[in-house]
Amino acid sequence: MLSDGSTRGGALEAISGEVLTRRSLEVSPTSFITIISIILGVALGLLAQNTFPAPSPLIAVQSASLLLLFACTFYYYLSMSIVLRWAPSFVDCSAPFLIASLEIPPAYFLGHVAAWNGWLSALFLSVAAGVYSTIKYSPISHFGGDRQPQEMWHRLQRELTYGLVVGALFLGALGLLAQFAPAGEMWWGFTGCVAELATLVMIVARMELRMSQIHAYYGVDRPPFN
Repeated sequence: MLSDGSTRGGALEAISGEVLTRRSLEVSPTSFITIISIILGVALGLLAQNTFPAPSPLIAVQSASLLLLFACTFYYYLSMSIVLRWAPSFVDCSAPFLIASLEIPPAYFLGHVAAWNGWLSALFLSVAAGVYSTIKYSPISHFGGDRQPQEMWHRLQRELTYGLVVGALFLGALGLLAQFAPAGEMWWGFTGCVAELATLVMIVARMELRMSQIHAYYGVDRPPFN
């Protein structure tokens, strides 16, 4: 007991269902964004470290492509944290580390075409698996029992998954070509950048369209590409 009669370590707020819900709503999105920001910060630092010492046209394009990838990653997690909220589990906490950390190797292998394309292929496949699993973890309760916005969200996840898989397969093929046909390495490198950028354009375009539709359904003004 303290001098004022209170107990050391006493609760500031007793636990209850309402308190648990509020704390989950407060902590979950902030934690996700913080984790992603830390991982992207590491990747961005490595990207800068490997871009400027020996710049070349290929490295410059690869670096710019990765910078856009980092922005796209943050954009997706931020959008998801707005639509979905749940009590985080170990899987939820580990997923950003397992998936987003795959953005670090491409920043390390700037200029190494086979490795750069290969790691991006692995990243896109991992992201596709994570995005597709979001369908399972977004039941109708997230949408107030309304099936129409849920279908919009699930359609978006499927569209992103298909696009990511196609991009991953194409980048993987380019990585193999760069490994076994090194004479055209520069061509495979620039083509890999185009494939990565095309995948990002698809992601942003589909997300802008679907997110604007979901917001409009609930009467929130959020025009696409605003």
